[in-house]
Amino acid sequence: MQRLKFTHWGVLALLALAGCGRAGANEPAALAQVPVSRPMVVVVEGDALVIDGRHLRLVNAYSPRTAPHAHCWAEALAARQMRQALRGMIAEAREIKFTPTGGVDEYNRDYAKVSLDGLDLGQTLRERGMAAAPKPQPFDWCAPVSTDIPNGPPLSVLADLAG
Repeated sequence: MQRLKFTHWGVLALLALAGCGRAGANEPAALAQVPVSRPMVVVVEGDALVIDGRHLRLVNAYSPRTAPHAHCWAEALAARQMRQALRGMIAEAREIKFTPTGGVDEYNRDYAKVSLDGLDLGQTLRERGMAAAPKPQPFDWCAPVSTDIPNGPPLSVLADLAG
């Protein structure tokens, strides 16, 4: 008959394995049932993201360009503020999903719709005045502010008329 010899490492391993069982009855059920999808997201620009290594371009939003690609200081500043706001939105989101829509942009990024907690990101950015609707002639972020500019962000966002 052989005796088993336990070292302190063996005892620690057994204790760790014992703790790997099913959740106890005293744990809240909500902790085990809430599905959370948190891919790795990098904000390149307001309408360009890298999600789990896949380079994407929002199909339904056109954002201001960052320096050195911006056409004026106002566009560069707007892009910087937008990128900061978008990073905050992504950090707060519990679920991030994307759906490729087909095609690629000039940088070979897949066009896609992205949702944060079930809300369409492109639409949210447009409603908040941080993006414009994509059109063949892109929105001019350096043009004078006017109510008659089609496809632009809502002027009420800039003028605080909405609330």
